[in-house]
Amino acid sequence: MKKMYAYTKMIMAMMAVMLAFTSCDEDAALAYDLEGVWQGTIIGDYYSYRGYEVSDEYDTEIMFDQDGSWLKGGQGYEIDYNLRTHRSTKVYFRWSVKRGRIHLHYDDGAHVVIRDFETYWVGSRMRFKGYFDDAETGRPLASFNLIKVDSPDDYFDSRQAPSFNNEEE
Repeated sequence: MKKMYAYTKMIMAMMAVMLAFTSCDEDAALAYDLEGVWQGTIIGDYYSYRGYEVSDEYDTEIMFDQDGSWLKGGQGYEIDYNLRTHRSTKVYFRWSVKRGRIHLHYDDGAHVVIRDFETYWVGSRMRFKGYFDDAETGRPLASFNLIKVDSPDDYFDSRQAPSFNNEEE
């Protein structure tokens, strides 16, 4: 009896989540999926247009933090490790989802749009891949392929919330 009650409770919770997803707009649902820590690779001219490195491949970690539940944006950071030069760069950004496109406004003034992306599940992990474009010119900058390594529940329950200023951690 106890097992059946737990099973029924789980089904009810899943139904509530499904109803919540269908009743919200697509941008808010995408922002909800993005929240967390992602790791993987970026390949291309990602930093050369900003006056940094030349075209290369980077190991990267990107963290998206929503400003509140079901909002369409927030703040975050990105750490990129250049596999050729063995140097790393950490930048902070504000992000938003508008009409199905993800906008990143970096502290150094750069504005990147993520386009032609997809999020999907492989086993128990969520994947996120697509392309970065310069928002001002539309010029393609790089492709990326990331995997979610920390969900917001895991991240904020086990660690203190990060500060989003320019102080190095």
